[in-house]
Amino acid sequence: MFVSFNHLREFVDIPYTPSQLAERLTALGLEVREIKKVGALKGVFVGKVLRVKKHPNADRLKIVEVDLDREVLSFVCGAPNVREGEVVPVALEGAELPGNIKVRKAKIRGVVSPGMICSERELGLGEDHSGIMILPSHLPLGKSLSEALSLEDTVFDLEITSNRGDCLSILGIAREIASLTGSRVKLPLLKVEGEKKTLAEPLPEIKIKDFDLCPFYAARLVEEVEVAPSPLWLRWRIILYGGRPVNNIVDITNYVMWEMGQPLHPFDFDKIREGKIVVRRAKEGESLLTLDEKERILEEGMLVIADASFPIALAGIMGGKYTEVGDSTRDVLLEAAYFNPLSIRKTSRKLGIKSEASSRFEKGVDPAFVEKALDRTCLLIQKLGCGKVVGLSFKAGKPPLKKKIIYFRPSKVGKIIGVRVSSSTSEKILKGLGFGVKKEKKVWKVEVPSWRQDVEREIDLVEEVCRVYDYGKVKLTLPSLGLRGGREKTKERFEDILRNILKGCGFYEVVTNPLVGEELIKISNTPSKNALSLRNPLSTQQNLLRTYLFPRLIEVASFNYNQETKNFRIMEIGRVFSKEGEKLREFSSLCGLVVEDGFNFYKLKGIIEAVFEEVRVKEKVSFYPHSFSCLSEEEAAFIRVGEDDVGFLGKLNSAVCEDFKLPFGKSYLFELNLDFVVPLWGREKRFKPLPKFPCVRRDLSILIEENIPAEEIRKHVLKETLFVEEVEFFDVYKGPHIPEGFKSISFSLIFRHPERTLTDEEVNLLQDKIIKSLNKRWKASLRSK
Repeated sequence: MFVSFNHLREFVDIPYTPSQLAERLTALGLEVREIKKVGALKGVFVGKVLRVKKHPNADRLKIVEVDLDREVLSFVCGAPNVREGEVVPVALEGAELPGNIKVRKAKIRGVVSPGMICSERELGLGEDHSGIMILPSHLPLGKSLSEALSLEDTVFDLEITSNRGDCLSILGIAREIASLTGSRVKLPLLKVEGEKKTLAEPLPEIKIKDFDLCPFYAARLVEEVEVAPSPLWLRWRIILYGGRPVNNIVDITNYVMWEMGQPLHPFDFDKIREGKIVVRRAKEGESLLTLDEKERILEEGMLVIADASFPIALAGIMGGKYTEVGDSTRDVLLEAAYFNPLSIRKTSRKLGIKSEASSRFEKGVDPAFVEKALDRTCLLIQKLGCGKVVGLSFKAGKPPLKKKIIYFRPSKVGKIIGVRVSSSTSEKILKGLGFGVKKEKKVWKVEVPSWRQDVEREIDLVEEVCRVYDYGKVKLTLPSLGLRGGREKTKERFEDILRNILKGCGFYEVVTNPLVGEELIKISNTPSKNALSLRNPLSTQQNLLRTYLFPRLIEVASFNYNQETKNFRIMEIGRVFSKEGEKLREFSSLCGLVVEDGFNFYKLKGIIEAVFEEVRVKEKVSFYPHSFSCLSEEEAAFIRVGEDDVGFLGKLNSAVCEDFKLPFGKSYLFELNLDFVVPLWGREKRFKPLPKFPCVRRDLSILIEENIPAEEIRKHVLKETLFVEEVEFFDVYKGPHIPEGFKSISFSLIFRHPERTLTDEEVNLLQDKIIKSLNKRWKASLRSK
């Protein structure tokens, strides 16, 4: 939120410089992200047009003589509204205008112009560029425009947390400053004199059908409205706060919203059918064309403001186009209300609309200031001569004002922060923040002001005292630890071991968001059948709980690769979620991704084998070919431990690589379900005696059908033959001299007898037995060439 330093000073005395104030606001919990100096227009002065003559060499240009008090200069100007006697802004050579524009002396069609006469847009004071800016006639000639119009200001860009809706206004920030300085907040003038309206004339009728969503609605009628551009001071404030000036009526309602935190909305009263305002839930099939000229299809239950026939506004979010205040508007109905924050938040999310009004209603506005903001708006309309305010106020319901009392122990502050804060200091701080304090021995009764809807418990009051007292005064201390300390859980120890192993393999750990969107699920080819969706997601990019870690990991890899990091290995350990019927499943997962030149499937498989070997998994780990949605069919496998499939690995397929701009053939992925693996963790290290007798190694190359997995061959050989200690594969070949549909697979056999040395004759017999067994099972034969 943007806040003007000059505007703040109208509400509270500030003994600080802008930079000092920024530090103190940040210490209070209102982080100042940026400080901007605005309005300093160097080289721009106030001048008066003395004479206007035709340009000798151009029909559409004029030569304008301007009095700058000390001198008279002639400028070339093409604006249609330049006239003698007008006071105008003049930028001389060397002037610096918004947008890094530097003014230079120029020769235009043979006539030298020492600068330019400026429009609002060129000065950054509005959007009008149809002609030069006409200034008030009382401004002193020759004076700097910034000084003459009091444009110079400092704007703070504040980060307001979601629980501090009261600080989304100048008044709210002024209250915070007053708590620091001990000064009083100066409320703006609110009293408005309205003209009586005879009962014979039509009057607005207000009706609330759903008090749970709108407990209070107030309105005032303004007649004989003259819609026109706002005065410069108002337009400038609107621009400083990041808004866009529209017209005087709309600008005043927006200004009061920024000033007091209460959103308001003006309706063209003549377009409200039968003069009725009905606050109700939307009906099925209803729609509304909003001010942004988008047709909104409303869901049943969304809160709307309707007339006798149709919805005319989305309650608390955005008005409708049909009742928009425009040049032809003559009577205006001003709205101010208190809406249920949850209702506004749900509607805003579902329709994808975020407005200044909705952001305030979502966080909760002050119900005590609804009518005050309405009166303030009417007062400004009267002061600016925009229309006549009708004396009657139209209301329905009551403001939801509830007296909230919290029991507070002053001694609790010191116990929480470790620094003694006197009772008198705590009392002064709480009263300075607007809390009512009734002191009683050890326990006080503290009444919470209506604007502090975030304060619910005693600990909230402790926090209020601490943040104003200054967290910088709290000394750093170490917590007391027990003799035994904490105990690490088995799963946490296992995950730490995995992290260390993968770090040793060159992996960097990342932490990603557990929420994903449908678009990410789609382009990463993630199975989403059992995905859990959120009821009230923050955005469409975060509306599902992840079922796998790899989509976010691919996203991280894409970002790094496209930032010119071409070789890297990343991993993550986190929770994933799925549903089975009505039940929720949650388990731990490990995912790793490699983008690297020269990397291949077998290197990734070796990393997985190294991981399982290091954690001493009790069951045998095996791999078998199996396709997976995001992986290439040629290089993909499932990981099996014992009889359970615990994960998958392989090369990212071309479609995923193309969507994420990753190199195909260099990007490899694996993911493991740790909940299956942890129970198989062999935590105890056991010594196995070294073999006493030497082994015999024999290499074989066999021809076998290409669809037979090497793992099946290994299992078969170990099961069918005695004294085979290990089967190690080292080559697979398909090509010349190999029949179609077959492959040549080469492996080493390690023979060892536990009690003696095997002879060559015994090994030959065992080898022949293996070849015959493979031939019988799969018609495999010894490769001859």
